[in-house]
Amino acid sequence: MDAHGLTGLPATEPPSGRAQPPTGDTGSPANIPTPPPDITAGTSGAADTPRAAGPKARGRRLIASTSLQVLVAAIAAAVFGIAAPHYAAGLQPLANIFISLVQLVIAPIVFLVIVTGIVTAGELKSVGRVALKALLYFEIVTTIGMLLGLAAVNLLHPGSGVPKPGHASDQLSSYVSADQHNTSLTAFLSKMVPSNAVGAFATGGVLQVLIFAVLFAVTLLMLPKTVSDPITRACAVLSTVFFKMIALIMLLAPIGTFGAVAATVGKYGPETLTALVKLVLVSILALVVFILVVLGIVARLAGFRLLRLIRVLRKELLVVLGTASSEAVLPQLMERLETVGCRRKVIGLVVPAGFSFNLDGVAVVVPICVIFIGQVYGVPLTGGDQLTLFAIFLVLSKGTAGVSGSAFVTLANTVAATSLVPIAGLALVLSVDRFLSVARAATNVLGNAVATVVVARFEPDGLDRGIAAREIGMRPAKSPVPQPEQL
Repeated sequence: MDAHGLTGLPATEPPSGRAQPPTGDTGSPANIPTPPPDITAGTSGAADTPRAAGPKARGRRLIASTSLQVLVAAIAAAVFGIAAPHYAAGLQPLANIFISLVQLVIAPIVFLVIVTGIVTAGELKSVGRVALKALLYFEIVTTIGMLLGLAAVNLLHPGSGVPKPGHASDQLSSYVSADQHNTSLTAFLSKMVPSNAVGAFATGGVLQVLIFAVLFAVTLLMLPKTVSDPITRACAVLSTVFFKMIALIMLLAPIGTFGAVAATVGKYGPETLTALVKLVLVSILALVVFILVVLGIVARLAGFRLLRLIRVLRKELLVVLGTASSEAVLPQLMERLETVGCRRKVIGLVVPAGFSFNLDGVAVVVPICVIFIGQVYGVPLTGGDQLTLFAIFLVLSKGTAGVSGSAFVTLANTVAATSLVPIAGLALVLSVDRFLSVARAATNVLGNAVATVVVARFEPDGLDRGIAAREIGMRPAKSPVPQPEQL
């Protein structure tokens, strides 16, 4: 989301030192602002940006961190749920109010993110073959990441084993029956096309809003830029407003988390905590496999060594592990990639675009979280359900900010759009989202670094092979780099 002038969702005040994308005869996409830098750290991302500060200032920011408050609330709620299950079970309204507030902004955010994302993708194609190669790479790798996440959660079942009380089982049985009825082929096709655009927003029909947004964005691409650019900029400004609203709502996340965890532990027992630990472990395992296997194979095919690239990026990755925000190291990442031989013309396009279209960590973890919620609440997802999840996530994941907490918005959008699992389960996932966010952000940064090297490798004069050979073990070319028409 922070691709200045490239992805269509740049920061209004880009960090100093950020490389600018190439401009010229092909033109440059509209300059569109992004959501605020951090969603889960209050109303700004300042707390997650490395800066000089004294111990007292750092301590105050740590105490004020919403992420820490959510973690403390989850621990306190678990203790309360075990100690007083009868009273804890009555705290579910706290979670319901928080989830309702999140649902309040889901439909507008889906519309605005989809419109700006699609318009941006169309504009990216105008800058030539580098963008086309990058977009193709992004789609292939994020699709593989999604499939890996689906495989991990279906094989390891992190959410299974949570006992359901009798009354809860009855409620969930009726939920499953209604869901199966609503997701039959004819019902699904009937409800996905809105008969009234305003009604889709009023009723919270996220899937209908998605269809309307796609049609709206495609129409914008067909209009002259003198007409479409003001509308696109307006959508981006509104997107900033609604993400700021999400930031305000997230200030209530500790209260919602306390209610959700306390009520769930009170009703279902401490096995819920075990399930949350399993969720974190399965997600991290899937991300490690993605890095070592998927990115490892990609690096090998491109002719360089992944572990040497990781060593070059070790400082940036450590910052990401501390801040849980990939955007915190974007300027440094662009500079570091130049030191391994990538040309500025490639870096200036691929890295910013990747922070909107190539969030590999999000692609792996969000499907795991959706199916985990279904497993916890006893809602089985068929192969057709998971195919629906796959298709909708491919659209909703584009245009997500590379900042701490933004993946939770994507998760909420996906759950609301598919209507496959209880949306109340979002509060459970939020209780451990800080741990997930750290692993996701590190994967996002490394994934975009690999993408940049790969695109540079297959772009004429996109890579200084001497520097790349010295820094990341790039193999010498056995033949000239293929021209675009040969790819």
